[in-house]
Amino acid sequence: MSRIARVVVLLAVALLVFFITREVYRPSETSEVVNSTIMLKRVRTVLKLVTVEGEFNELYDHADSWNWRYAVPGFTEKRAILRVKARVSVGYDLEGLQLTTDERTRTITIQAPPSPSVLSLEHDIDYYDLNEGLFNHFDERELTRISNKAKERIRDQVGTSGLYEVAEEQRDELLDLLRTLVESNGWKLELGWESKDARSRLKG
Repeated sequence: MSRIARVVVLLAVALLVFFITREVYRPSETSEVVNSTIMLKRVRTVLKLVTVEGEFNELYDHADSWNWRYAVPGFTEKRAILRVKARVSVGYDLEGLQLTTDERTRTITIQAPPSPSVLSLEHDIDYYDLNEGLFNHFDERELTRISNKAKERIRDQVGTSGLYEVAEEQRDELLDLLRTLVESNGWKLELGWESKDARSRLKG
């Protein structure tokens, strides 16, 4: 075999070894993407576990009468007293959760703390008292409107019930568990804000 032929063969073998070695030791980009996707799914799954429930009992009084100068009591007035029992579930709607991942540093960042909101509101209504005037009656549409107002009254009470604060406390506690879960899979979890637990530890 001529010298030129041997050089060509050696170059071919060297190139073959180079390409095989490069493919064997090339970082698997697909694996990185799958891992980050799995981690994001786990983060969302854990945060969905935060659910605080509260029960409400309310009497809602609705009165109505004709705006007429000759209105006669008992004939043009009507009144409905509703007894509302509701079960409210407060948690986190993760549709707007700002999550970012960095495959290079294997870091998951939650940019802003998710805000708790009412996830579900189940209510039962009994007409505790229903008085109608001779000429002024409740129709089905009006009763539906009164029912919706009673439901909104319950929703307004959630803001002062302390359920949102409890949900935030549970969120911060769960983030500590979430950090352990993420780190056990070789990732880091960073928060774009300082949690209440962290602030309390600094004060202590």
